[in-house]
Amino acid sequence: MKYHFVSALFLFFCSAVSAENVINVSGKGQVSVVPDQLQFSIYIEEKGPSTDKLNAILEQKSELVASLLKKYGVEAKDVQSLRVQLSPWMERQDNHLQQQGFVLSRQLKVTLRDLANYGKVIDGLLKIGPGRIDNFQYMSSDHASLYDRALTLAVENASKKAKLLASAGQVTISGVQSINEVSGYSAPAEMVRFKAMDSAGGYLPGEMQIKADVQVTFTIASD
Repeated sequence: MKYHFVSALFLFFCSAVSAENVINVSGKGQVSVVPDQLQFSIYIEEKGPSTDKLNAILEQKSELVASLLKKYGVEAKDVQSLRVQLSPWMERQDNHLQQQGFVLSRQLKVTLRDLANYGKVIDGLLKIGPGRIDNFQYMSSDHASLYDRALTLAVENASKKAKLLASAGQVTISGVQSINEVSGYSAPAEMVRFKAMDSAGGYLPGEMQIKADVQVTFTIASD
């Protein structure tokens, strides 16, 4: 029992010493870029008593949407059919809900890679008359490499902080114990903001920020 007690005490002491000989800091990195892609969702929705007729109308509108998108250079791989949903169409009558028929809807996710066609695509879709168009999100085709850059900047920021703390505490950093990534790279609030209108009347997106955050543990050199 005495042996186990001494071993446990020794391990506790080592852990305490180890904990005192590190500097834990967070680091942030950010890269700004003008987005060159736009992603949005199209919801095609119809109501009626007959599911066969609803399906026929939905197929017709879907073909019109596909034809319009193809006309403006949207490839088939950039149009995803996410879901088709059939649900009861309920209306309130005499303080009671009564089924009037069915609601048939289809959701499409579209990636527009040529922003110059934004206005024409949206105008064309509104003429076809889908249920709604939403979930607009600007993106960059180079987001992966830009995030890598933001991640590098985050580590550099953490290193700068650690050196400042070490200098203030009159200690020397001997190395890095661990680096943990604690963020993704999307910034939707920044991405959907419009900045100006171009000469053709279309919208130009403002810059979007691609961000990265890290937690880094630096070791302190022993005297």
